[in-house]
Amino acid sequence: MLQYALMLRATSISEVIRLSPWTWPISETAHFIGMALLIGVIGLLDFHLLGFAKIMSMEQLRKLLPWGIFGFVINLVSGLVFVVGAPDQYATNPAFYFKLMFLVIAGLNALYFETAHGKHVLELGHMDTPPNSLKIAGALSIFSWFMVLYWGRMLPFIGNAF
Repeated sequence: MLQYALMLRATSISEVIRLSPWTWPISETAHFIGMALLIGVIGLLDFHLLGFAKIMSMEQLRKLLPWGIFGFVINLVSGLVFVVGAPDQYATNPAFYFKLMFLVIAGLNALYFETAHGKHVLELGHMDTPPNSLKIAGALSIFSWFMVLYWGRMLPFIGNAF
């Protein structure tokens, strides 16, 4: 894996990212904004599924999903900037692979939620208690996204990459 990281680091786009004084700080700022959008929207929806945050209906919460998706896209693009700019720092870092693993779990959970329960969720009344399957999906989502945040934060401290 390190061999591919070194090949990527040798590309001109990687060099531009590393040498530009503004690319990394702008990407960090965008990554933070993307996380706030993503975790804010998904967190509200998940807490609602667990029986909390019932101030809004599920229909109202689902109208916020485009903002959460927008946050995810921001994070995807800015995350790719980080990896392309310093691939050798990620290739040997176990925290990066844990982050990716929990990102996949969160994505599969969201896919399950949308395919198995997407239309049924809108039928829930404002104060109805969701079925246990939705509560489990909400709890798994909260846990997965928390772990994505945790392992992302651990990148500088594990693996001596930074």
